[in-house]
Amino acid sequence: MNKIEIHELLNRYAFYLDQANVDSCVELFSDDATLELRIGKAKGKEEIKTLLTKILTFTKGKRHFISNIVCEIQQNTAKTYAYLLVVDASDSTRVIMTGVYQDELIRTDEKWKIKNRKLAVDPSFK
Repeated sequence: MNKIEIHELLNRYAFYLDQANVDSCVELFSDDATLELRIGKAKGKEEIKTLLTKILTFTKGKRHFISNIVCEIQQNTAKTYAYLLVVDASDSTRVIMTGVYQDELIRTDEKWKIKNRKLAVDPSFK
């Protein structure tokens, strides 16, 4: 059951981002979480919300696909690795970016939350 919950958490992040639902996306993170993306770093929910809002200027009309999820679970913590594929969903069918998410998760109140998320963009997209 844990792996299904973790897959759901990671997929919700992508879905909420594509729907420009920043508030729901932020709620997937723990209170003291960190987020490191190509355009910046954030610590805590307020900074994460600001960073995700900034990302929306780049992601409108895009779809984020998360795949090849690998989970290493140890009781109430987990490490995950997942591929990211971003495609244009509005004007053409082209790949915008690929990369790997590296996450540290924590289980609180019977829910998994993202504690640390880092996106490593593939070298061909830098």
